[in-house]
Amino acid sequence: MNGAAREPSSPLGLHRVVEPPGVLPQAARRLDPDAPLHEDEVRVDVEHLNLDAASYRQLYEAHGGDGEAVREAVCRIVRERGKMHNPVTGSGGMLIGTVAETGPRSPLGLKPGDRVASLVSLTLTPLTLTDGLRDWDGLSERAPARGHAVLFGRSIAAALPADLPDELSLAVLDVCGAPALTARTVADHTARTGVTPTVAVLGASGKSGSLALAAARRAGAHRLVGVVPDAAEEVALTRSRLADTVVRADARDAVALGERLADCGGPVDITVVCTDVPGCEHAAILATRDGGTVIFFSMATSFPAAALGAEGLRADVTMLIGNGYQPGHAEQALDLVRTDPGVRGLFDRRLPHEDASKEAVAVSRSTVPPPTTSLDSVTHRPATPAGKLGLDPQLVNRARELAMRAGRPVVDLARSHTTVAVERAALRLAGLSGADAEGIPWANRLVDAVRDQVGLEHGVALPVWHALRTGAGRDLTDLAARATARDVSFRLPEGDEAAAAVRTARRAMAGGLAVIDTRRRERERLVSQWGGTRGPLVYLIVATGDIHEDIRQASAAARGGADVIAVIRSTGQSLLDYVPHGATREGYAGTYATQENFRLMRAALDEVSAELGRYVRLTNYASGLCMPEIAVLAGFERLDMMLNDSMYGILFRDINPVRTFVDQRFSRQLHARAGIVINTGEDNYLTTADAVQAAHTVTASQLLNEYFGKEAGLSDGQLGLGHAFEIDPDLPDSFRMELSHALLARELFPDAPLKWMPPTRHMTGDVFRGYLLNGFFNLAGALTRQDILLVGMMTEAVVTPFLSDRDLALQNVRYVREAAGALEEDFRPAPGGMIARRADQVLREAVDLLERICDRGLLDAIAAGTFGGMRRPVEGGRGRDGVAERAPGYRNPAIELLDRSPGSDHESEGEDQP
Repeated sequence: MNGAAREPSSPLGLHRVVEPPGVLPQAARRLDPDAPLHEDEVRVDVEHLNLDAASYRQLYEAHGGDGEAVREAVCRIVRERGKMHNPVTGSGGMLIGTVAETGPRSPLGLKPGDRVASLVSLTLTPLTLTDGLRDWDGLSERAPARGHAVLFGRSIAAALPADLPDELSLAVLDVCGAPALTARTVADHTARTGVTPTVAVLGASGKSGSLALAAARRAGAHRLVGVVPDAAEEVALTRSRLADTVVRADARDAVALGERLADCGGPVDITVVCTDVPGCEHAAILATRDGGTVIFFSMATSFPAAALGAEGLRADVTMLIGNGYQPGHAEQALDLVRTDPGVRGLFDRRLPHEDASKEAVAVSRSTVPPPTTSLDSVTHRPATPAGKLGLDPQLVNRARELAMRAGRPVVDLARSHTTVAVERAALRLAGLSGADAEGIPWANRLVDAVRDQVGLEHGVALPVWHALRTGAGRDLTDLAARATARDVSFRLPEGDEAAAAVRTARRAMAGGLAVIDTRRRERERLVSQWGGTRGPLVYLIVATGDIHEDIRQASAAARGGADVIAVIRSTGQSLLDYVPHGATREGYAGTYATQENFRLMRAALDEVSAELGRYVRLTNYASGLCMPEIAVLAGFERLDMMLNDSMYGILFRDINPVRTFVDQRFSRQLHARAGIVINTGEDNYLTTADAVQAAHTVTASQLLNEYFGKEAGLSDGQLGLGHAFEIDPDLPDSFRMELSHALLARELFPDAPLKWMPPTRHMTGDVFRGYLLNGFFNLAGALTRQDILLVGMMTEAVVTPFLSDRDLALQNVRYVREAAGALEEDFRPAPGGMIARRADQVLREAVDLLERICDRGLLDAIAAGTFGGMRRPVEGGRGRDGVAERAPGYRNPAIELLDRSPGSDHESEGEDQP
């Protein structure tokens, strides 16, 4: 070390402040990370940055979910400020790296070669990046990085523990101040009052929230309330048993949260705020009784709002700013995650899916094994097996990274093209409905007229709303009629005319989204009012062709125990490039999907739901050539689930791949907004390919569907990923392999409502054997916690089921479900046994397949028959003529509004700006 490195320095880092002089590093606009190392400093070679949740959310939303823009924004901040200090949120995050050099008087006790995590904010840590964050896609909080950082004499760092994965350690250390301060506050309250306190945690299923709950329990709190935002988090927190009471509520809604807490014991003594969204201050204050304490452990907190809110509410509460440092805080947090199964379970659940961007987790290339084609050549990382199968977390992360890499070019393709169905769906959102005298929908007539005159490359919004503004029609229906009669001349407006057309179109389409938002809230209210079903949802199909007969059969099935009614579409409707209009009484092996049929069935199921005191869900098909339009109609009529696979139409209906991927992205955005659970179609692969040999293709497709779904805004709780019980029952150990495959899906997607399909391929007509097979299928579902269980019919492959067949099938389901109870809790395959080995083999084969797909491209892989043995070339298939590449200046306000939808918790939008 040279002489300059030994010069005296300030342990507070004042010598690194460039401007303004005389302030502490955290308050500085710019730091100097490149000056020679001082004698009490430590230089760390950076491996990863972990941006704090509030900062990442702000950057992601400010840049419209564009990962490259987020990456450049972080690089720009670091370049300009010499530290990662978000100027909007005022927050930064933390880092991990390896100690490269230490000054001789450093008090931190570190030595070169130590792998450490910084326990002070990046907002006061001098930082230089040398790689431009090239290995980070900007789509997760954890960023692989190269560069160096400087720790001062008063900085804090912790050596990464050898017994925990880096990802887990980093996640725990990032929030380790929360459990320490919570425990101290609980102890102080007990010492001051002589009474152990009640504690509520907002954001209780997250990282800091789960640790705060566990720390409060360990410190002696006698009643713990966990507040979570949605059903998936409610289930996860309930299973963890960290809270005595779990409350699902919006932590930004002070009145509603207060009412929910009143129902379960009233205000608490201590409230801990661990959310990453702003606007929770007043709810936290109202949740706390007079004389209590509120701890704001969130960078999204507005402290003026908290102080003025408490004053305005006349609330006698002590408010603490969550300090990220307490003596021994790192050790305490790590001990909690090591010793409390509930905490560890929530962390393990979250880490593979950490996903502020609603995309699959991005994993550093430096932390995944190199590509390999040999199952025996992969080195398992010690001390990291997860779940009942002991899956290698690095292999799981590798699989997700590959799915993202394989899927991203397809998303780019979808973002750069439009289709006739996407444009028709936008018109339907804006209120266009009905059909002409020939039964052709007005949406088809209007889009066809626009395409014939000016093309689709700029979208229909510009020419259609310009025509309306210039008097070409009274409304959309009148314009469509005039256009059909060739009485309208469309043109593409420019400048102010274009801006005005877009504003008007946006208001109309926002009105349609507002209807969908209302229907979503209606569903949430009814589920809360009537309640749901404990255990798997029993899914039963009706398919008579007559909607009125369907209603009678669906009502009987619901009374017999069905929780989900799926109305099968008429054969061939997926190949119709229009949506039939009105109620229908004819159909072949199914009933046409129309808005009126949706409305009639939904109303009938609401009636039977009220009678039964449980909400009965309705399912249909958003697939085929009209996928986006059916998604709009499903949102309008409050359907609950929709069959919506990314590749089913390509493989099994020979629909053009580009058309399908463009349509499915828009349809999934609509489903995300509507709160609809999608059902994917991997089970179909096993009807045309061997269920043992092709098992890995199912897993690979599930990972791709997860990526595509999350990219479009779907939450884990909306991903009904499909798989099936289709192994030849005459094979030795067939049931053990079925259990392995089912449990692999469960552990890869722990929070997804998996759709478990019954045997079909090997149903021979022997109804007794078929009934027994369905019993084994039901048992496998119970043992592996499948969420959506399709009822298997013993007469499969013989006749269309009679009502008596359905009654017997429901009896089979009820017996197994009630007899098995919580058997899933006791089912633990032997470590290293056949079930675990088979799952590991399938996962590794899926990774190998995804690597090959990344090399050749997903569209080429589909053309080669990779999935289901079906070869579908990119230029082939039905509907290709309905695809258009977007031109510069393309506008579709529906897509623009949906792109800004904040994940699964939506507000309707209707702004006027172009």
